[in-house]
Amino acid sequence: MNKKAYASAAFLILSTLACGLTGSAPQQPKAAVAPIAVGSDLTAIDICQAIPREDIEAVMGRKLTGSPQRFDYYGTAGASGCTYDAGKDSSGEAHFGYVVLTPVDAYNNQPLYEEKDVSGLGESAYFNNGADARQLWVKVNDQVAFVVAFGDVPREDGATAIARLVLAAMK
Repeated sequence: MNKKAYASAAFLILSTLACGLTGSAPQQPKAAVAPIAVGSDLTAIDICQAIPREDIEAVMGRKLTGSPQRFDYYGTAGASGCTYDAGKDSSGEAHFGYVVLTPVDAYNNQPLYEEKDVSGLGESAYFNNGADARQLWVKVNDQVAFVVAFGDVPREDGATAIARLVLAAMK
């Protein structure tokens, strides 16, 4: 091998190692979500504790940079959720996600942009381009809905998988 071939091989190996340290290919979540007792006070539910961190990391294909944080979906009254930060990649793309239980009014009153109906989730569901991410909104019943979103890289399959786990955990 000449010097140029060695340099190319070394670059390829180092690039592969660097990618392995910061992220991997997204995968389907495998851990069960803890039971979620939905009552009249959604703010009493700790979504950060219910959804296993490894499920979010699997969907994002990246390790979180810190602990999940409580999140109420931009001041939505009566909402309770969790936000996940997986940092920025080498190109500067931020990787984040959130899952938030909301009163059904939030589901009904979203400004719709590039929405797409989704069958087989809750009473009804749709994907929507929200202000910060591609969002999956799921109506559970006449009182409760929730949103699952991942950005800046949208992960529709992962959002759907997390939504299925959340629905299965609801009582």
